[in-house]
Amino acid sequence: MSSTRAYMAREDRRDVLLDAAAEVLREGGPDALSLRSVAECAGVAHRLVSYTFGSKTELVRALLVRDTTDAIDAAWGAPLEGSDAQEAIIRSLTAFADAVRSDPRYSECLAALTATARLSPELADAVSSEARHARSRIRAHVSEWATSHPDAPVDVDVLTDGIHASAEGLAAWWLATRDDARLADVVRGFAIGIVGAQPS
Repeated sequence: MSSTRAYMAREDRRDVLLDAAAEVLREGGPDALSLRSVAECAGVAHRLVSYTFGSKTELVRALLVRDTTDAIDAAWGAPLEGSDAQEAIIRSLTAFADAVRSDPRYSECLAALTATARLSPELADAVSSEARHARSRIRAHVSEWATSHPDAPVDVDVLTDGIHASAEGLAAWWLATRDDARLADVVRGFAIGIVGAQPS
């Protein structure tokens, strides 16, 4: 282990180890992911990964939360100025789909990890934690958008739940079909449904 890596700041160390965890997941799928395999991929001692995360549950939680944060922030980083609610949702879901499509292998492995973790007594809490984080992050972005668009009144909770559920469904649909030709229509259908679900 190099001295540079040994004395990295805590957050930098977490990022390096999560990058390694992502690489292990991409290369070997959920079964390959462990504290030891992450240590080997990162080129550090096993005890450093154990010290940083404490358990595989915390490693999985940290990886899922980081990837969720990146995906949501990328989706809401799309230019939304001047958009009505439906157009804002279309742009955000399209950006989210683009993130899924940019690395299909990793997206498949991430979906498999999530499904596997849901069935594991040791890892199920990591998935629940990630879902709560995702909803909170989406809600913050929706609230910010709603505040900047007072002429387009929206129910923040309805939009939040709709976007969260639609993103999950959109990822599963695209990974199953790889149907780029139909993607825009599917996204628009989700957006129409979300806006239509708001109380009148």
